[in-house]
Amino acid sequence: MSDLKTIKIAGVEQWREYDFGGRTYRIDQPAEVAFREGGQTHRVTDADGIVHCVPAPGVNGCVVRWMGAVIA
Repeated sequence: MSDLKTIKIAGVEQWREYDFGGRTYRIDQPAEVAFREGGQTHRVTDADGIVHCVPAPGVNGCVVRWMGAVIA
């Protein structure tokens, strides 16, 4: 059994970016985020099923930003 907590974000975020002091990693159409309480990384699964393992915010200077879904 996994102790990962999962949050569904499909349709909530258009994209999210991880910035490491000017170096940016972008994930389009993120679908869910999984993490361990107090962990150093988290996993983001995109709409194509690709899993991205990225540092938790604050680790190695990581800053996270995202664009919310467009509401008509």
